[in-house]
Amino acid sequence: MSALKKNDDNLFSSWIEPAHYLRSDSRTAYFSLLTQPEGMTAKRQRSYPVDSMGFVLAECDKSIDTWISQAEFWAPTRRLLHFMRVGLLFVDLDTYKLPELAGLSAEAQLERLLRLCETAGLPQPSLVIFSGRGLQAKWLLDAPLPARALPRWSLVQREIGRRLVDLGSDANALDASRVLRLVHTVNSKSGEVVRVVHNTGTRYDFDKLADSLLEFTREQLTKLREDRAAREADPTQTKQRPATRTKGHLTAIDTAALSNLRPFIGAQLAWDRLHDLRKLADLRGWTKGAPDGSRDLAVFVGASFLAQAVPNVPRFYDELRVLGREFAPHWTASMVNGSASAVIDRMKRLAKGEKVEFNGHLVDPRYRWRNDTLIQRFGITPDEERQLATIVSRGEAARRHAEREAQRRAEQRDAAGGPTRAEYLATVSAGAEQKRATARLLRAQGKSWAEVAAEVGYKSAEVARKSCA
Repeated sequence: MSALKKNDDNLFSSWIEPAHYLRSDSRTAYFSLLTQPEGMTAKRQRSYPVDSMGFVLAECDKSIDTWISQAEFWAPTRRLLHFMRVGLLFVDLDTYKLPELAGLSAEAQLERLLRLCETAGLPQPSLVIFSGRGLQAKWLLDAPLPARALPRWSLVQREIGRRLVDLGSDANALDASRVLRLVHTVNSKSGEVVRVVHNTGTRYDFDKLADSLLEFTREQLTKLREDRAAREADPTQTKQRPATRTKGHLTAIDTAALSNLRPFIGAQLAWDRLHDLRKLADLRGWTKGAPDGSRDLAVFVGASFLAQAVPNVPRFYDELRVLGREFAPHWTASMVNGSASAVIDRMKRLAKGEKVEFNGHLVDPRYRWRNDTLIQRFGITPDEERQLATIVSRGEAARRHAEREAQRRAEQRDAAGGPTRAEYLATVSAGAEQKRATARLLRAQGKSWAEVAAEVGYKSAEVARKSCA
């Protein structure tokens, strides 16, 4: 099935181009504008509620360089820790850096882009903006993606950038915190006005688009996880080389065993665990930061998760400051860095390409935590576990697996036209009651419990007696 959908309600004209993908009516959703007045080297950032965007854009100075965030955030920043949702995929094409494309008109660049999309197996962009020198290609989504989907969204972003590298795709402009030039403002480097040069009104289903571009579909990833869980639960299965190895409170990821899945699994798990840590803080009412006795641990563990999710060292520092304000709002930046100094040190070693030996294998030096250790260190209760996504004990994981299996069997019965579980249980209950009634009648007629068991079908006289008690 095609990932393409036509936008039936063409609500927004090109003069307010960001309204195609910044569409939240929540007062807690923010976007950011970055401006650079003439003669100044520093850029200035301001954030505004998304529902005020029409007024803000109408009042901004179109004569200066202006950039706008492409995603929405639940705080007035562009930090990934505050990421709320994103409604598009995009790529920034620095065509002017390629000798064979430099000097081409916007229309000629657009023609090259559409031709390359066709040959590279990419759908046609919904919007293409001439940035004054290059192009910004955007694929609008039919529904915004929440923070949970950020790792998979990032994979699709990188794949689009890879396929458009011949047009100068900027590999450093693919993250969710990115800003791109605002339509109708001036690019001071060329004197050109930023404008829309292509607008199809098309929106795409993200899952179908991702499945068409990535090596593994969402269903295949789910099947791989289910197969792995089944192998681990079955003691008769031949053990393959594990994808993870554990020593103490740390877990190492085997890059060879996970192959191309490793970056996705590592980042996804890190974001999920970081979300769990913040959820735990919310459940415990840590509105003014973590309490004494938990503060250092929360900052250190949170920094460990952040290192897995954001392997870029400069960006890691920026995100760590935000995390520090959540768990230790009265700490200075140096105190936060001090608490996470071991994590920072390992991030620097990662940037240098260093490896550490772990159970006889060389792995990257970042910290990884076992769930059992996290549960013990934070004193997570069974009730709290039930509200977390990934930091759960084996018992809670087994309970969830049993629930999924029961649901799967129920769906299989429904698909086969069989009775529902409620109907099945009702039938079993009715049959048991009929057996008891028959047994009591035979017993009233003077028969022994052994005779009752043989005639009605109980395993023994004792079972018949207890059933009728």
